Amino acid sequence: MPSASPSPPSTRRAWYGAVLGFGAGLFDFLLLRLVGVDVSPVVVGFFAVTFAGFGYAIGLLLDARDRLRASAAALEDSHRRAAHSEKLAAIGRLAAGVAHEVRNPLGVIRSSAALVLEDMPEGTDNHRAARFIVEEVDRLNAVVTALLDYARPLAPRRQPVELVDLVAAVEPLVRDALRPKRGRLAAAGGDGSALRGDPDLLAQLVYGLALNAAEAIGDGGCIELRLRRRGDAVELLVRDDGPGVTPEHAARLFEPFFTTKRTGTGLGLATAARIAEAHGGALELVPGGGLGPDGRGACFCVRLPEAA
Repeated sequence: MPSASPSPPSTRRAWYGAVLGFGAGLFDFLLLRLVGVDVSPVVVGFFAVTFAGFGYAIGLLLDARDRLRASAAALEDSHRRAAHSEKLAAIGRLAAGVAHEVRNPLGVIRSSAALVLEDMPEGTDNHRAARFIVEEVDRLNAVVTALLDYARPLAPRRQPVELVDLVAAVEPLVRDALRPKRGRLAAAGGDGSALRGDPDLLAQLVYGLALNAAEAIGDGGCIELRLRRRGDAVELLVRDDGPGVTPEHAARLFEPFFTTKRTGTGLGLATAARIAEAHGGALELVPGGGLGPDGRGACFCVRLPEAA
């Protein structure tokens, strides 16, 4: 025989209210007795039951309010996810059309410009124009590739991943990116907590965040990659001492195509957030968590669940 299920949480507050109301009625009776007022037990019982009923009704109303708030929050989250999925589907259709219609002409233009570039003497206007065409075609091709990567559905492989080893593998690439600015990289290892995920996607996530930090800092700036365990999750903090993120930009930071860079596509952080979510985690900006004075700079936190 199955065991009886516990009382649903939605009635507990109502019963608490009833008990408190009944106690309030008895307290009034004792108070009246102390001041010398003779009260009939029937009246006392009536008031105690009435107070208990009021307490029960108030408890039910409070529970109903909380359920309505939770339902509204869940409905809003569902609408947000549906809108995000619809946006991704539209981006996917757009990306497929762009790739089909643009990539072939871009390839022809680049090949032609590269041939002209080989025949033109360096330093001439024709040589500079041909080189500019090649560079711009490469930039456009990179935008199309980023668009396709973002629109492609993520299906991460699930295998054991040591985040400490993954960060260690990314470190040399980050140091190379920091070399032109004479920047410094500080890496703080964790306790070897294991994850189950796609090592390639996670490496892309870590490197993308570190590369953003490398582009944000000034000459001689510093980046820190720190691992820590928080409950049943592993957190990777990517911190820098750059200018940080303004409040008006922070609200749109993970939106597709939003960027403050002159040459950015606006898909880097949006893709990083998708990778974290595909692994059951989240990516967020930590206000005031930078490496500079008074927390100046940016701090991104990647939270991922540990392997069971």
